[in-house]
Amino acid sequence: MKPRISESEFLERKHKVQGFMEDQGLDLVVMYADDRYVYGQAFARWMVDYQPQFEAAFVLVPRKGEIAIVTGAESVEFALCTSRCKNVYAIYEFLHPDEDYPYCETRDFREVLKLLEEQSDISIANIGVAGRSFIPYDLFKRLLELFGNDHVNDVDEEISMLRAVKSNDEIEVIRYAYKIADHGMDTVYNNLREGISERALAAEAEYAMRKMGSEGLGIELMINSGPVNTSPILSRTTFRELQAGDLVVATLAPRYEGYHGAIGRPFGLGKLPDEMKRYIELVMFAQAETVKRLGPGITGKEMDVISREHMNRAGFARNFAYSGIHSVGVIEFEAPILSSKSEVVLQPNMVFSVDIPLFLNDWGGMRYESGFLITEAGCEPLSQWSENYMKQL
Repeated sequence: MKPRISESEFLERKHKVQGFMEDQGLDLVVMYADDRYVYGQAFARWMVDYQPQFEAAFVLVPRKGEIAIVTGAESVEFALCTSRCKNVYAIYEFLHPDEDYPYCETRDFREVLKLLEEQSDISIANIGVAGRSFIPYDLFKRLLELFGNDHVNDVDEEISMLRAVKSNDEIEVIRYAYKIADHGMDTVYNNLREGISERALAAEAEYAMRKMGSEGLGIELMINSGPVNTSPILSRTTFRELQAGDLVVATLAPRYEGYHGAIGRPFGLGKLPDEMKRYIELVMFAQAETVKRLGPGITGKEMDVISREHMNRAGFARNFAYSGIHSVGVIEFEAPILSSKSEVVLQPNMVFSVDIPLFLNDWGGMRYESGFLITEAGCEPLSQWSENYMKQL
């Protein structure tokens, strides 16, 4: 049986958030969610296993009592069927302005807040908002109208850090997500050949991952080849056909039960120039040296400097183009991010992606990325993908 997040885990999350609210003097936490590709589902998926589609939503967590979802009319039954929340209301603020919904009772947001106060026996005055930066202007203005600027608090970072140390359920789900990612990378490697297009290769990989249980992707699947397509940090998979001697870079981040496995690998199609081989060996070495120090007790900024210094000494300071270590969970790239400013102290059961970037070169670019679970003694690799990066023709 494939791993899943248990009902008791969601109950524990509710208690964790409500405990945080008691400490901070908050009466309600409003978690925004939409169907944006990378970040939109995170707070709702973690809180009540809800992944919005088409219509956005608020997950409402009161200081006491039961959680509710407010959304558009088309999503009420969808949320009831797919989430762990049984209190779902359609409100005017989330309706599509050009649609009619005669079958659904629609409420004003203020009315739902009154219901929550009655059900939970609380008075809602101070609220926290998670996902604030993604809320549309008119919707956020509505929150300010209801509560006042002094009573609306940004709790993005705090709620995100509640997710940082993974539970046993989460770890097993993430392990399986990495198995899916490994299978996708196997498929990429086994289908590397002259004449196949980047998009066809990506389709093979996504199909293979879907069959294993992937429900989608945390970031766009990127298969890129040649100096132009591999040079940018982010890239679009195109109709370019692979050629002998190409550098090919694959980045896969399948999502399984809301969680991600993220791996990136450079490949050579046939014989690569010796210089290109040295670049690949450099990013592999930088990751290996970084992983030697990855473990409990070290700070984020201490981790950041390790791989960065390796690349600096090799003359690639500018090409180590972003902070290379970040947590993986309900977002493929989530807090904590171990940058040069990070004071976060690593703890057992955190999960990190160690991503060594070497981009923005005339010859192209690459990333070498794998996931690791922090253990009491150090770390454990979550990806088992082979290090054979050459594809012989």
